[in-house]
Amino acid sequence: MTRSQTDIDAEKAEAEIADAAIDWLVRLQGGVVTERDWLDFDAWLTASPAHARAYDAVLAFDRRLDFDARFDAHFDAHGAQTAPVDALAASSAGRVVRLRPARRVWIWSAGAAIAAAFVAGAVLLPSSGLIGAHETTYATGVGERRTIVLEDGSRIEMNAASRLTVRFERHARRVRLDDAQAFFDVAKDSSRPFLVSAGDTQVRVVGTQFDVRRRDGQVAVKVQRGLVEVSPDLPRDAAPFRLRPGQGLSYREGRAADASLQAVAVEEVAGWRQGRLIYRDQPLSQIAGDMNRLFPRPVRLGDAQTANMRLSGVLIVDEQDAMVDRLSHLLPVRTTTTKDAIVIRAR
Repeated sequence: MTRSQTDIDAEKAEAEIADAAIDWLVRLQGGVVTERDWLDFDAWLTASPAHARAYDAVLAFDRRLDFDARFDAHFDAHGAQTAPVDALAASSAGRVVRLRPARRVWIWSAGAAIAAAFVAGAVLLPSSGLIGAHETTYATGVGERRTIVLEDGSRIEMNAASRLTVRFERHARRVRLDDAQAFFDVAKDSSRPFLVSAGDTQVRVVGTQFDVRRRDGQVAVKVQRGLVEVSPDLPRDAAPFRLRPGQGLSYREGRAADASLQAVAVEEVAGWRQGRLIYRDQPLSQIAGDMNRLFPRPVRLGDAQTANMRLSGVLIVDEQDAMVDRLSHLLPVRTTTTKDAIVIRAR
């Protein structure tokens, strides 16, 4: 039976879309990807549902190649297993893998096969269940820090006494911060934006590094790398803030109208992860709260005057008594230490 010209044209169009999807995968997993690249890719991806289906198909094929290569590497020349396959599968599932040069050549040579399989409907797209539409809550205790590696390769470093919830969906990766501070190193995946909810604020990224703090009704976002879109609870017609490296945004929940961009140094973004608490005109009540998340013996403030004292400076995180002693040299306060608490009062 002779195929009609319409069928031939349709197959050709689908093959061209599949080829474009392969081009985007190779380009986005290359060594240097600019903001313009991501904006162009987002425009291409959202231009047609067929583009998203094709990119999903190519991404699934790429993940399968990586898994097969890792699987083969866990057996010697005689077929003997050299590492547990279950552990291999667990570490590889759902992870976006950068194309190494040899695999990049392979996926280019395999382009015709992928396109043909896509046109024929033979490529199985990952279902929402495989991608992991599930919710997991993580928490750290007083004085505890934790690093989480998510199934897409993103990393979250949690500060002490923090609680957050992660949910991966078909078209989005979501994190909800309760009382928490965390640093995010997000794996690039334009088909699934990474969304962080912190009280009445939503942070949206594709792939970048940034810090979010939600403590005592105060929200702060600081960017180390990439572009971050921050949407406080503003009127519907208000544009979101777009933060670049070296910029931050902070405000009190319920008072988003007071939010404004600020310049932040890179070392300030990395401060708590490197054992330094960096403050810019912050009240002593916040500093005491931070110390209470680091040590089991509570720090208490004697009165409102003491709580409202402001500090600009750096506190090195080491022993609690040493930190309190340094604090008394930075502010006009005196401390009284008992076995149950450390009380700070104005001099």
